[in-house]
This record gives sequence, C-alpha cells and structure tokens, in this order.
Amino acid sequence: MNVYVLIAGILTFLTFIAHTFFGTFETLKTKIDFNNSTIEKNWYQTLNAWHLVTADLLLNSILLIAISTSDILEGKKTIALIIGLQFLFWGFAWLLTLFATNGRKFWKQQFHWLIFLIISGLCLLGLRSF
Repeated sequence: MNVYVLIAGILTFLTFIAHTFFGTFETLKTKIDFNNSTIEKNWYQTLNAWHLVTADLLLNSILLIAISTSDILEGKKTIALIIGLQFLFWGFAWLLTLFATNGRKFWKQQFHWLIFLIISGLCLLGLRSF
C-alpha cells in the first residue's frame, strides 16, 4: 500500500465532496434574474465548467485510491505522476490567476491552491513507493 498516494486520494475525495455540495450551493447563490442573455449564457457556462472540475476530482480520487491499494491498474507510477502534475499546475494556475487580477486580496480565503499543492506533493512523494 502506498500511504502517500492513499492520503492524496482521500484528500481528493474529500475535496470532491466539498466541491460538490458546499461549492455548488455557493455557486447557485450567485444566480440572479438575468436581463441579458449573454450574461445568462456565461453564468451557465461557468456552472458547467465548475462541474467538469467536480468530475475530475471524483475520477482522480478513484484512480489514486485504486493505485495506492490494489494492483488492478498497470502504470501506477505514471498515473500518480500525471495526477500529481495536474494538481501542481492547478495550484499554480489558481495562484497566478489570483495575483494577475484583482483577486489577489482573496489568496488566503481561497486556499484551494494550497490543497492542490498538498495533493500534488503527496502524489509526487508516493512515486518513490511504487
């Protein structure tokens, strides 16, 4: 059993749960009575993109837990590397977006980047144990 990757998988699953329930609730609170079809279309596009991340989080958690606890998949090291790099890029992209815009004032409240970097670190640490 690869403990680092298992912890990354559990943390990813918990992130999926938070994203699905708390995040969706928060996102739905931003819906207004739209008076412009472009703004309404963009809001729904954002909501759908939100749920693409939800799907990624679920798939990544399943893959990380599977490769850390069983031998049902080949290429465990490659899978952990790819997911680790994905979360690394997500973390840096989040920070870059915040600091390149007026969102920099929210970098402490929007700590998603930190969770992504922790998951990335756990995946990359786990590479040594495969």
